[in-house]
Amino acid sequence: MTQRGSGPELADSTKEFTEYFRELVAGLGDSPGWYGTLSQRDPGGVNAYEQGVELAPWDVVHAVLHDLAALRGVPVEATTVGRAHRLYRAAAAARDAAPGSETALRARLEAMLRERHDAVLREREAAHAVNAYAATGADPDSPAAGGPANALAWARDDRERANARCAELRARLDAVETRLAEQFFTDRSAADRSPAPDDWFRARTPDVAQPPHGAAAGPAEPPEPTAPGGRGSRRARAPGRSAGSRPRGARFATSFDEVPEEGHEVRPAGPPGSAPAGPAAAPAPTPRGARFAGAAAEQPPPQAAAARADAGPRQARARGEAARLGGLRHAGRGGEAYVVLCEAAAGPAEALPVLARELERAGLAADVATLLWEFAALQPDRLAAAAAALAQDGRTGDCRTLLHQAAARPAAEVAVVAAALYDENRHDEAETLLVAVVRTRPPEDAAGIARERPGLAAPLLAAAALISKPRRRDIAAALRRAGLPDG
Repeated sequence: MTQRGSGPELADSTKEFTEYFRELVAGLGDSPGWYGTLSQRDPGGVNAYEQGVELAPWDVVHAVLHDLAALRGVPVEATTVGRAHRLYRAAAAARDAAPGSETALRARLEAMLRERHDAVLREREAAHAVNAYAATGADPDSPAAGGPANALAWARDDRERANARCAELRARLDAVETRLAEQFFTDRSAADRSPAPDDWFRARTPDVAQPPHGAAAGPAEPPEPTAPGGRGSRRARAPGRSAGSRPRGARFATSFDEVPEEGHEVRPAGPPGSAPAGPAAAPAPTPRGARFAGAAAEQPPPQAAAARADAGPRQARARGEAARLGGLRHAGRGGEAYVVLCEAAAGPAEALPVLARELERAGLAADVATLLWEFAALQPDRLAAAAAALAQDGRTGDCRTLLHQAAARPAAEVAVVAAALYDENRHDEAETLLVAVVRTRPPEDAAGIARERPGLAAPLLAAAALISKPRRRDIAAALRRAGLPDG
């Protein structure tokens, strides 16, 4: 999506970066290398980069620097990369500060998530083609073998670049949303202030608790006991703040929520009809919401120990698959290694965390990311089962990655995944999925999810509220337009 305000109205930093990028491309001359192949594959995108209509992704800039260094027969200099990166960051910051940047970033991220999903599917198909050709015993150096191998290399390159761009776009979108939320909070605070005489603001001594008139002064109340983890069971109220008031805006979502009564548990909204679980021992409070994703230490839940104890044959199989995969990687047989990962994704979802651990122990952590891509492309019910298995095993980071990838799928499939997670009482995982949806996709897509499963309307609104009040209003308006409940 093109962000308006570009073209003739580009900020100085964006103009400077665009001119610098054009100079780099011009330096390639008749030997454009990787960038020349990209120009043939995506001429429209390359033209947008060179005209400054779109910001050339950093991975493209980095590749051009390497093409130039290879053309000159010298290594890439760190100072050159540093200068290019500074110009790129300044141009990105200028675009993100422009009006409409939040919408533009969200649309770009949504498109990039789709591109990444498509790249995963193309990589899988190309790997199967390479493996099928190898099984025929034909000459691996023949021209016929070059086509599938080339397709596999480009699909893998596309997937890796899309992954890096998604991570960068998410970080930029988070920064823009935080800035807008702070601005909203500041504007509201200023609007709520009323003029007051100067003598209203006079020096005062610190408040000291005084007994009511006529009451005997007694010992001060002891401080409330501290809950595990160093937090008080109730938050101390700031001087001058009433019991019912609290800060507003996305920065304070969940961290300053209204304090529940003792013994009450706060959970995200679930589909209508879902009953809360019975009383249980209260765990140490954990920050909730989109801002705190990943903040808690990834400790396995109590059920994880039992699940690992029962691994048995499953762990032996996973260890064998990891050894087989490591042998293929060591021999440079990447296509066959990828087929092994595809076969693993076709197995039971409960085997995913076991195999992920064995891959990490074998020094194949990079293949865990590929394995998650494979599971993200499965049928929605199997994807939900995989996310539940990762959460059950305490691999919350991998679970979050899988659900972020799932957020790019069609609305009907996202609805199936979210509903399945709620059915399995995986409220936190369902919330992670829906937060990723409302953060990265247009409000109409969120309405499409609720249209498939009306019971998800309330959780979608709750997820949007964790991001910001304006975002919740956008989702509520889309739900109203779709004839769905908006509150």
